[in-house]
Amino acid sequence: MHRARSPLPHVFTNGVLRTVSLHYLPIRADQDARDLRRNETELISDAHQRRRIGQIEDAGETAEYEEVMQQEADLTAGHGVLRATGLVCITAPTLDELDATVASIEQAARQSSCETRRLVGQQAQAFAAAALPLCRRV
Repeated sequence: MHRARSPLPHVFTNGVLRTVSLHYLPIRADQDARDLRRNETELISDAHQRRRIGQIEDAGETAEYEEVMQQEADLTAGHGVLRATGLVCITAPTLDELDATVASIEQAARQSSCETRRLVGQQAQAFAAAALPLCRRV
């Protein structure tokens, strides 16, 4: 699970008419433990490969490993993991304003380390899930 590294500017952008829905799905502890072990193994293997070829480890790689270790400690302590999905329904009076607004929201999401996907051709289902969150699964 990736955590946002800054406040969510795409939620607090001024002058944008939008509805934001957050959906959380609990992850089974055994599945999360398996994923963490796989991530830890990959990180250790990558670090070993970098050392073998004489490459220097950077701060991002160290932070990523420390985050996996913290997640493993949290899981061992009994904390659960939630998969989060945020849906943003944007409304604008004209097509040009809609394009500009979508671009600004996408830029703000990237700054927050959030992945975005436009639900093209799925407007009805996306609107129902984002604007009308009535205990639906995403």
